[in-house]
Amino acid sequence: MRRIRRLLAGLTLLAGLAAPAAGQLPGLQPTPAPAPTPELPAGDPYRRETPRGAFLGFIQAAQRSNWAAAVEFLQVRGNPAPAARQTLARQLEAVLNHAFSGDLQALSGAAAGNLADGLPPDLERAGQITVGGEVADVLLVRETPADGPPIWLFSAQTLRDVPRLYRELNVPEIEESLPEMLKKPVGPLKIWQLVGFLGLVPLFFVVAWFGLTVAMKPLWRRLEKRGRQGDLRDAMKKARTPVALLFALGLHRLFVPYLSLPLLFRYQYGQLFTVSIVAASAWLLLRLIDAYSGTARERFAAAGSSAVPTITLGRRILKGAVFLFAVLAGLSALGVNLTAAVAGLGIGGVALAFAARTSIENIFGGFTVLGDKILRVGDACRIGTFTGTVEDITLFATRLRTPDRSIVSIPNGTLLTREIENFSSRDRFLFSHVLGLRYETSPSQMKAVLESLRKVLADHPRVAPEDARARLLRFGASSLDVEIRAYVLASDWASFLEVQEELLFLVLEAVAAAGASLAFPSQTLYLGKDAPSA
Repeated sequence: MRRIRRLLAGLTLLAGLAAPAAGQLPGLQPTPAPAPTPELPAGDPYRRETPRGAFLGFIQAAQRSNWAAAVEFLQVRGNPAPAARQTLARQLEAVLNHAFSGDLQALSGAAAGNLADGLPPDLERAGQITVGGEVADVLLVRETPADGPPIWLFSAQTLRDVPRLYRELNVPEIEESLPEMLKKPVGPLKIWQLVGFLGLVPLFFVVAWFGLTVAMKPLWRRLEKRGRQGDLRDAMKKARTPVALLFALGLHRLFVPYLSLPLLFRYQYGQLFTVSIVAASAWLLLRLIDAYSGTARERFAAAGSSAVPTITLGRRILKGAVFLFAVLAGLSALGVNLTAAVAGLGIGGVALAFAARTSIENIFGGFTVLGDKILRVGDACRIGTFTGTVEDITLFATRLRTPDRSIVSIPNGTLLTREIENFSSRDRFLFSHVLGLRYETSPSQMKAVLESLRKVLADHPRVAPEDARARLLRFGASSLDVEIRAYVLASDWASFLEVQEELLFLVLEAVAAAGASLAFPSQTLYLGKDAPSA
């Protein structure tokens, strides 16, 4: 192996020595060296490609007291000293924290900025600074450095007014009367700001909750006089807590500006406030849906209506829609691009539709069962080979309680392809029997039996008279067969069995009164003997 490695090394050396000589041969051109691949400029390390990225990047760097990075977001004219640049960055942060007004969420997140704001393409208005009655625009300008992509910076026009605005700033009046201990910083906030921010929410919630309780009492008395206290009072009790939370959040939003919070904290608080409002509103809607659907379900159940399963299904669909809307609204408040999310949901929805085809069939089957009122909870029915009582109808399956007391779940998609026989929807039950009398029964006795049976059917209050009949049907193998046929007016199977028992006793009495008797299956055997042969 050592010799083979030496041989390969020698061949490689000879090939390298021969390559320059081959380039000197007549008619041969030297192999051109490959052109160097130009290096693409990397992305901006400070994420200044968009107006929103530049603005938030400066605030984040200033909050961390990273002034060396904060000055990179400023369009500084001339060549001031690094200390002067950092002083300007500190003054800009103070002015923005105490006097800036604007919606940072609406600030453009595109590299080109907002082209429909009426400004030149390389300018973007982020908001305004108001100090002592003077208003100044906060402008961002786009520049293209020699060694990178275009970036956005705080314009020199805005920075020119910063020192003067900083000198005119006033410390919040509430802070002047506080002891020095409460002015110590805790992260981005001071102690008094942190205590006020966290303590106002529970305080306002307790005030709003007791205020709503006191305000509801006269309304409850008025409802009691009108006899409507049950439904509305239950709904108002369930809605009281989320409504109190909404009031507390609104009051907190009104008092937060007096805390003079830093700009980045105010921006994050705005997102948190929107998400909290969406969550509290969704909580309120869910409680109202539960209250009113429960009341409607009780009313329809007391009236014996078949709409109870429909109300249950509608409640689940409404709660699902409210939850989905709350999630989308919360994501939008946090800055998520819902256009891309909805497009992704559309593509994913198509794939999900193919993958969950059976589940979708079950859902639409559930709508069909409830909409057409094929079945309802409590119905006795037969579905395919299963017989039982309907326990529940969900979005995906119908559950039967069988006579063996077991539960059978039948998918709603499969339910529509099966034969469904609903016993509970019958308005009458068929009473059909064949009565066998002995062949010894005389014609007069047979007529007396038939007349008695017809009178029994005609006089019974639970028998439909239009279809009742009693006829001599046929000569059977061992009896004279009499058919008795009528419809019993009963609402359920138990009531029908009770009426059928009464009719059977009356039939037995009619047979006995005519002097006839029921026949038993019998055979007559004749024995014959052949004559002896001649």
